[in-house]
Amino acid sequence: EMKSSLKIFLFISVLFGTGKYGDAFLNLGTSARNIALGQALVADLQNPSGFNVSPAAVGGIMTKNVYGLFINQFGLAEYGSFGITIPLNKKLTLGINASGLLIDNIPERPDLRFLTDLEARRDSIRTLVLKGFDTFQDREFAATFTIAKMNHFIVNPGWQFATFPVRLPLGINIRILHKELHKIQATGIGVDFGMALSIDLKDVTPYPWLGTLSLGSSLNHILGTRLFWSSDKDELIPMQLTTGLKMEQPVQGLRSTLAGYFQLNNQFPDEVQYGFEWTTSQRFAVRMGYQNDSIQGGLGIQFPLRGVPITIDYSFSGHQLGKAHRIGGEFSF
Repeated sequence: EMKSSLKIFLFISVLFGTGKYGDAFLNLGTSARNIALGQALVADLQNPSGFNVSPAAVGGIMTKNVYGLFINQFGLAEYGSFGITIPLNKKLTLGINASGLLIDNIPERPDLRFLTDLEARRDSIRTLVLKGFDTFQDREFAATFTIAKMNHFIVNPGWQFATFPVRLPLGINIRILHKELHKIQATGIGVDFGMALSIDLKDVTPYPWLGTLSLGSSLNHILGTRLFWSSDKDELIPMQLTTGLKMEQPVQGLRSTLAGYFQLNNQFPDEVQYGFEWTTSQRFAVRMGYQNDSIQGGLGIQFPLRGVPITIDYSFSGHQLGKAHRIGGEFSF
């Protein structure tokens, strides 16, 4: 039964292009913006929902943020991610997130191994078709607690170079995973550590019009995360290293900003994730990204509601099963 259920889980994971390990469902994302950017966010600073790629992304957020995402994946699965970030002081930020996947009415394959007679198999299948197959659910849930600290340094390279400021956010995730598949359950706890380095290029070059360069790295599932199944089996989610960069460049004549994202993940050595984002007046954004051999795209709009900034994001991508649409939102207070 365990072997059969794991085969079903692997099929579902491959079907949705999310990977082959026990946390694969989390690769669906935590916000529509992140998905539209190909989730190449390891160097994206002050992103409330970016913890899933790197816990350092939460560092430096000094307002309370609430965000949410809902996905109906090809009409086959329901997925949601909801969270909040809370500044604890001028340097520390706490993030809390809950993400879950539900696939309902999965037909249970009948066991016909002991029916060697072809006519008996035929009659059994006919009876099952008339009666209806038994079904079960795949339910996967993760609760993630993030603590991140923003550090500021003044670097003095010596010689004839001028000093310049550097931002260095550090973050840690503690994640609880729980899965229910067929008649078995699994639970595990994992730890992630992320960091980033951000420099204003105008401070280190003679070009005052240059923007910001950020380098990021995250080590997720430190020493591996083990899922313990109720069938007395266990499953290992291996440690993974994600590295990347972000270049953010103001375009002053157009009152806009252009950002590029690039990311590598040792779990998928042949894949490069990248994204592009054009934002005008901090109110409207156009995005494009690449992940899982799929081109992503999306839009974002921000508007005030009774003094509270509200952001609505939308993203889409093509797939052999159809187009996938995601809608998410965020507000600060």
